[in-house]
Amino acid sequence: MLTSVGLYAWQPSQPQSALAERAKEEFLKHQYAAAERDFREVSQVDPSNIQAHLYLGHALFKQEKYPEAIAPYEKALALEQQQKKRLSKTDVRVLTDQLVMAYGSSGLLKKAHALLDSAIKQDPDYPLNYYNRACAFAEESDKPGMLAALRSAFERKQNVLIGEQLPDPRADSSFVKYLRDANFTELMKELGFK
Repeated sequence: MLTSVGLYAWQPSQPQSALAERAKEEFLKHQYAAAERDFREVSQVDPSNIQAHLYLGHALFKQEKYPEAIAPYEKALALEQQQKKRLSKTDVRVLTDQLVMAYGSSGLLKKAHALLDSAIKQDPDYPLNYYNRACAFAEESDKPGMLAALRSAFERKQNVLIGEQLPDPRADSSFVKYLRDANFTELMKELGFK
């Protein structure tokens, strides 16, 4: 789930401040195509503007342009790694979640796994890293990996972002082929799903 946490803390640099402010307002008003256009311009004028790349990715993602969202998300992640701690922990988590989903919907499961491996090392208590890993394993028909990752996700469910909860795997398209699987249904019961 994409949140707008961190957007209000963004202080755009002076030359693009009017354009950046307009892009921010468009995004908050759910005018994603307009926000995409303006965040794209801000990120071209100032390639080191991590927030512009991040929210360009979010605007594309919200329009379900998943393959297109990958490049700005990767740029934001690279800038975060170079500049260290420019984004809040919540923004990094949301960025990782969205980039993993963009990779998955684009069939780039190896990239999704690599990003999740890194995310789990850096943030081992965040449950969506494991949930997203379970989705990737399910897409690859790796049932043991999927079951273990789902269990790990729900063991950490208390660490979701404020206002969020872990999805019900039974309603997630990644797990459709397991809905009648005995091991999957048993795990769902263990996790409290009826």
